[in-house]
Amino acid sequence: MATIKELRKRLGLPLDALAHKAGVSTRHIVLWEKYGLPPRSRATLEKIARVLGVEPEELLQEPESEKEVSEA
Repeated sequence: MATIKELRKRLGLPLDALAHKAGVSTRHIVLWEKYGLPPRSRATLEKIARVLGVEPEELLQEPESEKEVSEA
C-alpha cells in the first residue's frame, strides 16, 4: 500500500489542500507524513481516507518499502 504522501501526490494535492478538503488540521497530515503518526480519531482518519479515495484501513497498513526492511 502507498503512503499517505504518495496517495496525496498522485492526486496532485498540496498538503494544505488535502487538509482543507478533509476538514482537518494541516498538523494531522504533517504528523502522519513526516513522523508516521496517524490521527487518533477514527472520524479524522475516515475524512482523510475519503479524500484520498481509499478505505481507512488501507491507510493504516505498513507501506511495502517498510515491510521489506522489517522482514530482512
